Amino acid sequence: MTTKLLAFLVMISLILVSCSRNKSNEGQAGGRSDTTVQSSAPKPVTDEIVTSSVTNKDGIKLDMIYNNTKRTATFKLNGETIEMKQDTTASGIRYSNKNYLYSEWHGQIELKKDGKTIYKNY
Repeated sequence: MTTKLLAFLVMISLILVSCSRNKSNEGQAGGRSDTTVQSSAPKPVTDEIVTSSVTNKDGIKLDMIYNNTKRTATFKLNGETIEMKQDTTASGIRYSNKNYLYSEWHGQIELKKDGKTIYKNY
């Protein structure tokens, strides 16, 4: 019982002390506190870039550069560079542009040009 009473009195004392400190700060310089706010220039956003490559069973290599910040990808296949934008999918990865479609699901990669598969790794 005395332990609970002592704990209660300590809590009340802390509340009263903190309230009196807030009131004394309000009275200084027309209600302004001593807190100094420093602003800094916003930090530049750096793109999150992920690179990867895969070689299929025919020995053809597909290089991939993903820009997760901009939701774009660059693919390099047989000397050709292909730029695509990320599409929203329920699962897997999908990028496309006017002519190309790249999809990856459960590690199976497929790249199509005008509806025809030009690369796959399975």
